[in-house]
Amino acid sequence: MVQVDLPAAFAVGQIFAIISKDYLKKESQKFTNKLLGPINIFLSCCFAPVGMFLLIGWPAWEVMYWTGWVEAPFNRPFVAGFYIIFGIAMVVIGNVGFILAHHWYRNGHDKRVIYGAVIGTFLTVLPFLLWRGTWLKVGTYAVVTGGGGKSFFSLPFLPAWFVIISYMCITIIAMVVWLIKRGNRLEP
Repeated sequence: MVQVDLPAAFAVGQIFAIISKDYLKKESQKFTNKLLGPINIFLSCCFAPVGMFLLIGWPAWEVMYWTGWVEAPFNRPFVAGFYIIFGIAMVVIGNVGFILAHHWYRNGHDKRVIYGAVIGTFLTVLPFLLWRGTWLKVGTYAVVTGGGGKSFFSLPFLPAWFVIISYMCITIIAMVVWLIKRGNRLEP
């Protein structure tokens, strides 16, 4: 969901920085450090495609039925552009989270990184609290806002969602393991 994915990207950047704290405290290069490449590969090949897959497959669900505008990108350049900007935004916001955490570490503001990760995580969960149950219905904007729609647990949505979320979880775990084993051992 767009309202979930964007703050989640910031939280991921902050959390990856927390895991890489030892390296980041020694590294003076904020924009050209040795972790930005792997983090950008992760964000662009593992994190952003999950949101893009869901936006392309179930656009009204992905925007939590705030609008039906996103449902038909064919021959509508502004909608197609929104899809592209959303994908880019996930990568950019993840980078902002990581680079901002690096800046805070270099300036001795370690607690700000923790606060940033907590705030990013809270903002990720907040839409589920504010619009409880919205994510449980899957369908077009018109159908769901009209009281219809299929269950979150219906086919083909649930298996597709499960596969793409599993992909994201596996790649996050792999990235965390890599950062723990290799990331902090890098020399500036």
